[in-house]
Amino acid sequence: MNEKTYEINSVAYQIRIIKESDLDSLLLVKNDVSVHTDRFRQQDGGKAVYFGAFINNLAVGYVLLSLENKEDVMAYTNHEKCADMIDLLIIAPLRNYGIGSRLALACEEYCRQNEIPYLGLDVNPPDNPAAQRLYERLGYQTVGALHLDGVYDYTDSQGNQGKYEDWCIDMIKRV
Repeated sequence: MNEKTYEINSVAYQIRIIKESDLDSLLLVKNDVSVHTDRFRQQDGGKAVYFGAFINNLAVGYVLLSLENKEDVMAYTNHEKCADMIDLLIIAPLRNYGIGSRLALACEEYCRQNEIPYLGLDVNPPDNPAAQRLYERLGYQTVGALHLDGVYDYTDSQGNQGKYEDWCIDMIKRV
């Protein structure tokens, strides 16, 4: 039989709070148990909300909404509370279909419902210009200067180890 290609015109997906029972599915998006278990711990402690995008109960993306104050932007929010959107990630084949926007909007809605006036995030413009454009389209404004957000160990596809410097800008939005 010859290979055939079929199109899916509209696929329904659900945005909801992630539960610990979703762990196996989350590992298909990011295969790091420690990251997800840490986020469950934050959520259980009331410090964060872990939102996911699901198709037929399979995770296709997620974002962590930290309810801790994003201290580095306080000068730009008149010292009003600012939650922090962390690590918005959609699996590669489903990017550019609006799922990331819907996850960001879920974070904004949560902030509005809980009277958190600002939502912020960090984005790496040189390495992720598409994400920066997404946030700009959603109304986020750049504040502050480019800063080193973190240094992370990595192993490339040939097994070489290295360190990655994550240079980011802060963006905020009054929600």
